[in-house]
Amino acid sequence: MAPPCSYVELLFHAGYLDARRLLSLVQAWRNLFASIQPQLLLADHAPTAQLAARTLGGMATAVMGTGFFIPPAVAPLPSFREWERVDPARLAQTEARALATCNALLAQFEAAPLTALHDLVAADQQFLLTWPELDHYGAADGGSPGRQHAQYWGPLPARDQDGPAVWPVLPMTATATEPDRPRLFAYLKGEYGGVERVLQCLRAGPWLSLVHVTGLRPDMRQRFTHANLAFSDGPVAMAAALSQAQAVLCHAGSGTVCSALQAGVPVLMLPMHAEQLLFARRVKAAQAGHYVLEADLAKQLPAALQQVLVAGALRTGAQALAARHGATQAGDVALRVALRCEALMAGPDPSA
Repeated sequence: MAPPCSYVELLFHAGYLDARRLLSLVQAWRNLFASIQPQLLLADHAPTAQLAARTLGGMATAVMGTGFFIPPAVAPLPSFREWERVDPARLAQTEARALATCNALLAQFEAAPLTALHDLVAADQQFLLTWPELDHYGAADGGSPGRQHAQYWGPLPARDQDGPAVWPVLPMTATATEPDRPRLFAYLKGEYGGVERVLQCLRAGPWLSLVHVTGLRPDMRQRFTHANLAFSDGPVAMAAALSQAQAVLCHAGSGTVCSALQAGVPVLMLPMHAEQLLFARRVKAAQAGHYVLEADLAKQLPAALQQVLVAGALRTGAQALAARHGATQAGDVALRVALRCEALMAGPDPSA
């Protein structure tokens, strides 16, 4: 198959091409539900669990996520590869195929059919854990198609129980201290194809870099450690890093990006797949960050780092985004989601 261009085609890789295969997955969920007897199904992208819940009833449902796996209520579902032209007939055909698979399964349990595939992720409550500006599928003035009545809860709080932010310390000269240099906090993946080129650029740059790389090989750490580049032994507490950094370099993961932007710190993103690229495009459109594709690292990364660290426009954009959503404290988001879940478990208010 071609690379997936829509949520529907992602489902094809998870059993939605064949009703018989899908039946075994749904039955496994039904067995689990029968054992647990839950009052609420809270799904962070578990469409087959939601499909199984439709065959049983008797429980409230809620979905949560940053938006990519909660597509808008339109038919057919849109392409997320907006940087490429996708034939509308392809979108219609793939949706019809997946819809037929779902409805063939639902018919076996005498459950009501789906009218469109977006019904698969419909629920009693949708928790869009992002801001409108960063919604993968967009949130234009007046509401984008299928999002007109969406409620945005804001991003969940980032983990902040990790290690301290220990920045490189440059030696003092005999006559004067080293001038203040911009500080960059980088959170990278060791499996990223361009990670060595990125570390080379950070080592050669005039800024101070504190870097955490998951899966970092010992030989790479030894080779790239420098007076202006320090590696952390483990995850770094974001609050500490963001209070001192002028910019963040990451792979466009929603948690890291939203934490940075909530602190008014601009981001430079190195997307690794389509979801991250779509999200990076939203951040760039909000004028709060920039992104560089892996194929363009050699030509674009040094200038992009300079832009995000020194130029003021992106910092201004990040601070403006933080100001618009400053009243939404991250911790409050988790509490409000939990309280809403408890209300869903309690069932409809008979007095309402």
